[in-house]
Amino acid sequence: MSAEERGDPRPLSWGERESKRRARQRSHRASGAERVWTRSMSRLRRLMRSLGLSRRRIEVGGVVYRELSGVSLRRALGETGPGVKEYEVRFPLPGRGLRSAQYPHREEMRIRFTARRRFADLGHDPRVRFVHAMRDVVRPGQRVLDLGCGTGAGSAQLASAVGPSGGVVAINRDGESIRFARQRYRADHLAFELGWLDTLSGELDGAFDVVVAVDLFRDAPDDPGKSRAVSELWRVVRRGGWVLLVCSDPSEIESYEDRLGGLGGERVERVDPDPVLGWAAVRGEKPEPTRGSRDGGDA
Repeated sequence: MSAEERGDPRPLSWGERESKRRARQRSHRASGAERVWTRSMSRLRRLMRSLGLSRRRIEVGGVVYRELSGVSLRRALGETGPGVKEYEVRFPLPGRGLRSAQYPHREEMRIRFTARRRFADLGHDPRVRFVHAMRDVVRPGQRVLDLGCGTGAGSAQLASAVGPSGGVVAINRDGESIRFARQRYRADHLAFELGWLDTLSGELDGAFDVVVAVDLFRDAPDDPGKSRAVSELWRVVRRGGWVLLVCSDPSEIESYEDRLGGLGGERVERVDPDPVLGWAAVRGEKPEPTRGSRDGGDA
């Protein structure tokens, strides 16, 4: 019986073996050239970015960010960088269910990412992490105050937690941050306002179920000013509600903690610090009125 009849493969001729060898060589050369090309293009892109000749385009949730310089965000905010990185932003058209009075038309704007003005779509914002730590006390239907809301990512997270039956009032004193937040995080039950503690003067005692405040002591260098600031937040949170105080300077956390305890706060506890920037936070519960007390007010 022959090899073909037994099903054995036919021995290759010299020409066939040589043809296969050359095909393998061509394949190896092509893959090697492809690797060299990939490495070269990667180096070229890095060089162009370092020279400011290449600018990235980033899209998150329909919002488009375009770099206005080729310097990376990390380098821009580093010790040798300028301390700011600029982007041009284009926002999508608002949905039909949104109030046209608050969001009348599509807007394009220029933003500046700095150490204090942080955009969660582009880099780390500790506010988001600390707001997430309040998920065990924020409930649907609640009313929440977010003082020092920054560019609004944490406020949007709170609005998602309370749902359409609740509401979030987000306040910040930086106009650029508020303009951005109003376009980026649109919801009928989320309102962004320009202001600070004085904005709360019209709020009733116990108006909020949860209060979040970031860098409350920035404009209150003296002890009386710090005490007044915490007392004002304590006034507008209801009995049984919670206050979260966040500070970008961790050395101040003990002062926050002492003042919450001094106002009678219960379950006062520190939240795990932010591992990236070192921000610290403490939270406490405003006690319910004791049984048999003369009044059940929130003051």
